[in-house]
Amino acid sequence: MSALLPKGLPAAEALSREGLDIETFEPSGRARDPDIVVAILNLMPDKLATELQLIRMLAGGPRRVEIVLFATDSYMARVRDPAYSSANTPVEHLRTFYRSFSEVRDLEIDGLIITGAPVEKEPFEAVPYWEELLEVFAWAEARSTGVFNICWAAQAALRHFHQVPKYVLERKKFGVYEHRIESDSELLAGFGEGFRIPVSRHSEIHREDLPESPDLVVIADSEGSGLGLLEDRRLRHHYMFNHFEYDADTLAREYQRDVEAGQPIDPPVGYFPNDDPAQAPVADWVEAGRRMYQNWLAIIARNKNSEK
Repeated sequence: MSALLPKGLPAAEALSREGLDIETFEPSGRARDPDIVVAILNLMPDKLATELQLIRMLAGGPRRVEIVLFATDSYMARVRDPAYSSANTPVEHLRTFYRSFSEVRDLEIDGLIITGAPVEKEPFEAVPYWEELLEVFAWAEARSTGVFNICWAAQAALRHFHQVPKYVLERKKFGVYEHRIESDSELLAGFGEGFRIPVSRHSEIHREDLPESPDLVVIADSEGSGLGLLEDRRLRHHYMFNHFEYDADTLAREYQRDVEAGQPIDPPVGYFPNDDPAQAPVADWVEAGRRMYQNWLAIIARNKNSEK
């Protein structure tokens, strides 16, 4: 069925061209009769690319899913300053399609996705919006909203709720890695024994730092890249350290960017055919990614219906 998106959102046009069913509504309004509403707290600099990637994962399933895009209050205050300029996302896009957290917190939200952010090397408390993120966590916890935390957001949530530290890596963990499914979970229904998924991060968490709790479960890990996916059954959080949503060329663009910037970077592991950066990579993780996100939406829908 449909993804319900604000009229004029670039992702709406792009996904329509891909053959996905898209319905639109006025950016200042709301969709009519969605099955579930998913809010995305987008912390990435290139917000358009992240929007498209995540909405592609959420679209095309059996439910009408309304997408609400938002950012922190302090960020949106800057965006709405007439003098503000942005190096990564057009200002008018932000002003048109993004709400502040204060404008979202009273909406009926069924599921929340929090993206990664390029702040992995910084201590959590040094991140300028750390306290605002804690407010979002508290808001979701009070409402029992299902939360899907990606990459740095997963590390941040584990730090906040379970006091799990992160460790900055000497070299970026970078490539497409095999993951083994360790525990049964509805999130990975239909997956078989494992999956491949893009990895791109400068930090990690360690299994030995996880608290012993029947509610916090390791779902998947990787011999090459470490812990990959955890489930918090009490809080209804999922902690995904990697990126099913990535496009085929995302790691290639990151690699070329780092090479041009003179950063110490190796070609991404298990990504380019024959490990040759001149060959075009294939996004062999996309089908698994769609399945996982659709499974997550099914969990969100079931929880919503059970609370009626």
